Amino acid sequence: MAHLKTVSKVIPIRNKELTKDKLIKTVGKVIAEVGFQQLGVNVVARAAGVDKKLIYRYFYGLPGLVAAYGQTVDFWPTVDELLGDDLESIHEMPPSEVMSHFFKQYLRAILRRPHTLEILAWEAIERNDLTKVLEDVRAKTALEFFELMQEDPPEGVDMTALVLVMAGAVNFLAVRSRIHGSLGGVDLQSEEGWRRIERTLDFMLEKILSK
Repeated sequence: MAHLKTVSKVIPIRNKELTKDKLIKTVGKVIAEVGFQQLGVNVVARAAGVDKKLIYRYFYGLPGLVAAYGQTVDFWPTVDELLGDDLESIHEMPPSEVMSHFFKQYLRAILRRPHTLEILAWEAIERNDLTKVLEDVRAKTALEFFELMQEDPPEGVDMTALVLVMAGAVNFLAVRSRIHGSLGGVDLQSEEGWRRIERTLDFMLEKILSK
């Protein structure tokens, strides 16, 4: 009688982690390319070259996989990245400088992430439970950063609305820079163009938040 080779059903830890990493990277790439409406378990599994059952085994489904991608620095900057070298001095900054520092760092961070820009573009025209997963990641990072602000903003300033307006403006410019060399006379493909925008952020926030 021939001896049958027993195949272990236990996946080695190294192989498991490599597969999880591949799936996480792949789902980000797929979202950037086709958006959220066409995103599905079969599409991701096929692009990653793995069995779709592994998405359920490792991430309990597509929402879990998208959430895992949202937690990576490939998708979104950490608070430490947004702080840069100003961890100590941030506590001493007035609200205008804290806000300006955040949005300038944030702008540079998303410009370094082409897949993130594509995903933000898709989010402008699509919304479902999966987009909500990534929105929650962004909101959490912003809240963690602004918790470092020691001084209260001036009375009468609606900080929630201000952050919303500024984030919307920064996202719009960053996303548009993918397809526009310039916008409104500002060169979005040059360092000087972005410095003009950063100087304007400084000016606006200083005027709005000065006491």
